[in-house]
Amino acid sequence: MEIRNLNTFLRVAALQNFTQASRELGYSQSNVSAQIQQLEREVGAPLFNRIGRSVSLTQYGEELLPYAQQIVSTSFRMENFLKSDEALGGTVRIGIVESLFELLMEDTLIKYHQRFPRVKVELTVDATATLKDSLQHGILDAACLIDDPLSQTEWRCWHTVDVPVVIIANPSHSFSDRHEIQLEEFTGQEFILMEESAPYSVNFQRIIAGHHIELKSFLKLQSTDMARRLVEREPFLSLLPLYAVQSAVEQGHIKILRIPELTQMQAVQVVLHINKVVTPQIEGFMEELRTVLQRAIKLT
Repeated sequence: MEIRNLNTFLRVAALQNFTQASRELGYSQSNVSAQIQQLEREVGAPLFNRIGRSVSLTQYGEELLPYAQQIVSTSFRMENFLKSDEALGGTVRIGIVESLFELLMEDTLIKYHQRFPRVKVELTVDATATLKDSLQHGILDAACLIDDPLSQTEWRCWHTVDVPVVIIANPSHSFSDRHEIQLEEFTGQEFILMEESAPYSVNFQRIIAGHHIELKSFLKLQSTDMARRLVEREPFLSLLPLYAVQSAVEQGHIKILRIPELTQMQAVQVVLHINKVVTPQIEGFMEELRTVLQRAIKLT
């Protein structure tokens, strides 16, 4: 059984497409098909359902996945165990949500480049839902998300830390000097909310709807930084992770409102798809990101 065939199997399984897998691996499509057929003969069972252009794993393919992943991962480590981090090359493809980009990436990238100077980093900043889709299709190697806890059957969580999500106000807002606010008082208030796919925004709107409250959400953004700046300038309200606004709170530019009926937490997670083969280069990036994340969240 060839390692090459197992690696090809993992790429087809991740992308669910023979053409995309062949393009990514640098093989012809016929070569990829031949490798999978050879592996199926060796295993003694079909690994993929092929219905038209649709490709999906059979039960046998699902059962082979963890073994193939372990073998290929071990092979990568054997190839590189005598090499120093400085000697390793290649590319790692990392995703991160916008609200964490400014907080984490500068230190992470500097430390990672010092440790792996020959590795190229491709960084994608996008919404959690988009990044998860890219992980599922093998476009990204790993990502740093803010989300509800993810299923351990589909995702491998490298590190997680819970963070508060808070409602902020401009100091001139009438709510800013109040000891506490009731949810019903937000009716008709001007809110800046994150995009519909932001998990903490979805949870908040579900809570609000459950109390039959209609917000006046006049603006939806992807940028937490812009939302914070707008609240600093005008008497608006917004819902953001604490780490994204902590510095502005300490400087007195915005206020955090106390709402007894609303206690929201979300998990900042460094994750990979469960089928992802972890190379030393990917593992090294996640280690550096975890170190920076632990320090940054602790400071908030």
